[in-house]
Amino acid sequence: MKTTRILMSLILVMWGLTCLADSPLTSCDIHQAYADHPIVKQALEEQSMTPTILNFLADNNRPVTERAAVVSALGWSIDSTPYAKELCEYLCKKYKAKGENEFFKKLDAGTLVIYAYEKALSNYFQVDEAMEMAKQAVKKDKTHSFSINMIAALIAAQHYLDSDWAMVYNVVNDVVMDGSLNLDMKQEAFEIIWDYIKLYEKYAKNAPN
Repeated sequence: MKTTRILMSLILVMWGLTCLADSPLTSCDIHQAYADHPIVKQALEEQSMTPTILNFLADNNRPVTERAAVVSALGWSIDSTPYAKELCEYLCKKYKAKGENEFFKKLDAGTLVIYAYEKALSNYFQVDEAMEMAKQAVKKDKTHSFSINMIAALIAAQHYLDSDWAMVYNVVNDVVMDGSLNLDMKQEAFEIIWDYIKLYEKYAKNAPN
């Protein structure tokens, strides 16, 4: 009887962990599409914000989609990670800013959305601030980048996960349907995102008008 209770407890714990992991930010492992990229490999292997990784994420000459893959490779934790704080400190030094509110105004759209993505993944239970930053990145973007818009949409989808599953689908689908955007993301990376997000399509179809 005691053994049965222990097994049931373990099953419940594992079920809870699976549920926590099942979200737009934590389920869309876009780094898998960039597995051959050396910085992505480093992020996967070291799981830390090395100087090389910090420099790469802050470099606005690097493609947004590759930088996003590095953030994805660094991963997430139920207990949060220190990565956003470390990136914040690095950007503050680079832009001679006193904090987020000061440096994020100076960031280009690509770097801003990367910071927002890292901030959201570092604590995916609280993404409201990251979502607002990502919205600002979209407004700043003059290149009509699919990657910038898609990352912002993923953060928004995470925000809606607890309240409106139809919106989880809709915010991402809006980006997919926007023919004005430049497709600067690997097809494989997009498919990783879409394979997860389309699970919510039924809720959007059944939502009241």
